[in-house]
Amino acid sequence: MEYSDEQLILLEKIEELQKSENLSQNAVAKKIGISATALSQIRKGIYSANPDGFFEIISAYFDVKKMAESVYSEVDYADTSISRQVCEIISICQIKGGISVIAGDAGIGKTKGVQKFISDHPTNSFLITINPCLTNIKYLLQEIADKIGANQERCVNEIWHSIVKKITDGTVLIFDEAQHLTAKAIEVLRSFSDYFNEKKQTLGICFVGNIETVSKIGGKKAEFAQITNRTKQKKIFRNTDIQREDICSLFPLLTAENKQSEIEFLLQVSRTQQALRGAVNLFSNAYDNENYTYSGLLAMADFMDIKI
Repeated sequence: MEYSDEQLILLEKIEELQKSENLSQNAVAKKIGISATALSQIRKGIYSANPDGFFEIISAYFDVKKMAESVYSEVDYADTSISRQVCEIISICQIKGGISVIAGDAGIGKTKGVQKFISDHPTNSFLITINPCLTNIKYLLQEIADKIGANQERCVNEIWHSIVKKITDGTVLIFDEAQHLTAKAIEVLRSFSDYFNEKKQTLGICFVGNIETVSKIGGKKAEFAQITNRTKQKKIFRNTDIQREDICSLFPLLTAENKQSEIEFLLQVSRTQQALRGAVNLFSNAYDNENYTYSGLLAMADFMDIKI
């Protein structure tokens, strides 16, 4: 089968993508959104049907990636005061074991701090992001087992034992969006920490979420008494805790260009319910609009209906 010059270029781009990200053929096909079998046959020139539809999908994928290169790209990680404290709390939780609770307003950098810690401690820290689908105990335990590489068993108690057999001394399990956890789920997670404590070993359980997380896990209700007694750290972050240095870290371009008014404006935005996430979205839109001056940020804030 003969291909056009444009199609050959697309096949070369797939090859480059696969090598640059060290992907298998199945993985690169999934990333692009086509069948791995079809990709293999197209590469070999033995695809029996018309391949134009697949090449259209491939072309669309690389077109989007090319456009993405021209828009604002957020820094991978900014060492903000809040994300730094999040890492410190998780570290203490890992060292001492037991339960820690990190809560705060949405978009202030809690999850970024968690992701940084996981990146720095890939062998003995695990992140489980909770969603409403994981309120069932079995589903939750299956998710934990999948994250740590434990065997997936049929019964809840068997999964529990599979998990404790896989976890090693000095591990920390971090549960983001922990406000979705039920009282029973929290008790089950506490049991892991208790199990290791009885063995004179440490397992840290760190709950990260919104303010509701604290009222639930650190509250005075009788069903949470055992958890409250075992909570060694509890920290609440607010939008008002965001510092000017955090804005400088998040927006190095503004710092390099000494745009003090713009930095101050984004600080004001971040201290509203928009938080750091909202400030990043605002700057990103203004940057893509080719005007991230103070007046440009102000106009974009008005367009986005952001009130200071």
